Amino acid sequence: MAVSGGADSVYLLCALWADEAVRPRLRVLHFDHRVRGEASAEDARFVSALCTALGVPCVLGVRAGQGAASEADLRSDRDAFFAEQRQIIGFELLCTAHHLDDVVENALLRLARGAGLAGLAAPRALQDFRDGHRRWRPLIEAGIAKSTLLAALRAAGIPWREDATNLLPVAARNRVRFWLAEGGEAALGEGYAEGFARSARIIGEAQAALLQWARELGCVISATGTMPVGALKGRPHALIQECLREFLHRQGVVDPSSKSLLPLTAAIVAGDEIQCAVRGVVVRVKGGELSVLTEAPAFGSDERRLQVGSVDDECGLLAEIVDVDDSLWASLSRGDISPAREVYIDAPPTTLTWRGRVEGDRYHPLGSPGSAKLSDLLINRKIPTEQREALPVVISAGSILWVPGLPPAEFARLAGPTKGALRLTWRDPCLG
Repeated sequence: MAVSGGADSVYLLCALWADEAVRPRLRVLHFDHRVRGEASAEDARFVSALCTALGVPCVLGVRAGQGAASEADLRSDRDAFFAEQRQIIGFELLCTAHHLDDVVENALLRLARGAGLAGLAAPRALQDFRDGHRRWRPLIEAGIAKSTLLAALRAAGIPWREDATNLLPVAARNRVRFWLAEGGEAALGEGYAEGFARSARIIGEAQAALLQWARELGCVISATGTMPVGALKGRPHALIQECLREFLHRQGVVDPSSKSLLPLTAAIVAGDEIQCAVRGVVVRVKGGELSVLTEAPAFGSDERRLQVGSVDDECGLLAEIVDVDDSLWASLSRGDISPAREVYIDAPPTTLTWRGRVEGDRYHPLGSPGSAKLSDLLINRKIPTEQREALPVVISAGSILWVPGLPPAEFARLAGPTKGALRLTWRDPCLG
């Protein structure tokens, strides 16, 4: 079981421990993300002490880096720790403490960005993963909400750790949580969380049915990584999009938007050929078969608007408004956060666009004595030639703001801890 030390996981740990049949088989994994300094270290000590008191074996993991990082990067590091422990301990079932409130928050956030069936069905009570392990979320299965588990912990006098960052309105999930707490029942009615959970389960069943239909039509990913899709000609868009999502997930592209899949869907329906990029992965439909091209996409010179708060599926860029506190500023000043994939800058989000490289591009990188040709900067950073065309060029008010792999522009330098800074992250798999 994954235990953070928060109320949710402490409740679930105690509930599983109370089952005498489960107790001897219970193992706890705690991962220290090193995001909150001494508070993170105290979380690890709390979990270790709790497990000692309960007589449950506990393994502590720790992130190599420290300071702020994107939610996706933190999740990736945590999952790598879980995978390592699966090999060492040999378990096949991992329990997490997601509850009904998590289902509601997930549904609202993913509906807002146009997620597909798999995204809207998450988090599922029981989920199979391709590496052979399963994740069980008993609190969702039992229909338990946050208020219920908090009341039970208080009644029993069981302590837990509070993550202060959960109270900050910086993350979209926190803002949704506050919004629901202030008027969720008044707006949606009593028991709305159970309704969201039922809908998520129905959506998950619908997705499973579509994938089963696709398998019956022969749309199965081969050992070489291709998928035959000729049988999908003239079929419903929903069926084709689930096939595309299944195929892209195998390529590391998680939950692409429906909009980004429309060109591929239209080509498959018509039996045509096409190739286009989805979050940096170039997908080709040719001869009734889906495949991925190894060459990088060329984005071209047309500027596209970069929206704040959602990943641009074509180029993999995400723009967010965040607060840079003293701890994060210290990490940035030390150079702990590489600009290859993530930068924190001072720039207005309303003027953000992006495009591909064009001849003559130049800008003044942070910390450099002056401006230089973008092509020379990429060569100096030893970025391979075949990857350079896959790099989006971020523009602010007509000037180059950032290119992944390079420092941001000098004119957007942060002067110190800043409220409402702009964070840009890039999730293109082409650089590995």
